[in-house]
Amino acid sequence: MDRLQKQIKFILEIDKIKGILRQGLVLNGKRQETDAEHSWHMAMCAVLLKEYYHDEVDMLKVIKMILVHDIVEIVAGDTPAYGNYSQAEKEKNELEASKEIYGILPQDQRDELMEIWLEFEKGETKEAKFANACDRFQGFIQNVTSDAHTWRKFKVTKSKLMNRMRPIVNFIPEVYYGYIQGYMKEYLDNGVVTDDKPIKLIATDLDGTFVNSEKKVPEKNKEVINKYIDKGISFVPSSGRDLPSIKELLEDIKDIKYFSCFNGARIFRGEKLIHSVKMDKEMCLDILKKGTELGLKYSGTSNYDVCYSQLDTEYYTEFKLKDSKYTFHSNENFDNLKAFDFEKIVFFGTQDVFKVLRKYVEEKYGDKVNIFVSGDYVIDIVSKKCSKGNALKIIAQDMGIYLDEIIAFGDNENDLSMLTEVGYPVAMKNAKEVVKNIISQITPVSNEEGGVGIYLDEFLKDK
Repeated sequence: MDRLQKQIKFILEIDKIKGILRQGLVLNGKRQETDAEHSWHMAMCAVLLKEYYHDEVDMLKVIKMILVHDIVEIVAGDTPAYGNYSQAEKEKNELEASKEIYGILPQDQRDELMEIWLEFEKGETKEAKFANACDRFQGFIQNVTSDAHTWRKFKVTKSKLMNRMRPIVNFIPEVYYGYIQGYMKEYLDNGVVTDDKPIKLIATDLDGTFVNSEKKVPEKNKEVINKYIDKGISFVPSSGRDLPSIKELLEDIKDIKYFSCFNGARIFRGEKLIHSVKMDKEMCLDILKKGTELGLKYSGTSNYDVCYSQLDTEYYTEFKLKDSKYTFHSNENFDNLKAFDFEKIVFFGTQDVFKVLRKYVEEKYGDKVNIFVSGDYVIDIVSKKCSKGNALKIIAQDMGIYLDEIIAFGDNENDLSMLTEVGYPVAMKNAKEVVKNIISQITPVSNEEGGVGIYLDEFLKDK
């Protein structure tokens, strides 16, 4: 009976959680939410949102975590998420509270619930990551239904809100981008949330954007990018070029951790390829045949095989290397057309001929490929499954940051997928009209004069 008495005493003790008031409001802002209501609502979120968490989890364990995670507040009290407090003191108080409350139980149940509570607090296991994401989501919901009550009360900045929401973007990103992002923008636009420009990453196109017409990086761009890399902001080149060409072009930029190549068809973390999207070999052959019939020169790359009738300038240095990992297949006379499952095909020619090729490709393969102009005399074809925008999503997810924490620069049609995804899109002064018609922020000068560096220096001057 002693065991039962301890269990009942614990059940009576935790009834007090119904009276622990939180900062968030319920019933459309009419009264404060209690910890008990928060835990119930959070448990329902877990049940319904499980499909967006891509690891298998023990849902019984997740629900147990949710049920016990705030019981310590019966003794320790609620700590406002956006208030000023000592994290170390909070952890100390809550650990002491957990020992007091869970200590009421029989030893086996005390140990089990303490272990589950500590697992949630550490946030390291799959179950804890998912439960923490649900915790942050439920808190966000309460602000949406109470017209941002706690955000207004604590004068929340974008960086604080982003940090609070990070478990969501890390572990259930579809929920963030499908729901939270829209409300975040609304409250930023109306000034409830202050935009303190929490930039974690600078992404930029290269040709026509970060480099000049001589294919050199202006001194201003070098200086500014290296300065912000030193301050902990990452830099990601996002180009139609392949990795060797990008590295050669950016040899004066230090510590580049990610490379988005081939308009997003290849992503490298350092030297390691972490993402690759290829096109069907038979489709590639058909497109090459059509392009050559129109008199267009081409270059196609698959892994480390390059087929070409006109060698892309980005491979000039690699072509001369004796120990190059690339194999080059020349077809200057169009007499030996060879195709692989290419990641990118480039055609060289004039805009008039490009229009004919684009019509053919879009009508026949429009559901499978993206075709876009990437320069005055260049048109690119990549899989529909890839784009510069999708590549940035993958990189952001790998880094554990938001697209909203990225500033990106571009000048051409192939940059729009990237510019329309990030929190801070900027078009170059020399950008094509199709870009400037969509992107309102424009650099004060062109790529020739270091427009990226000049814009960043002003935009991040308080950082």
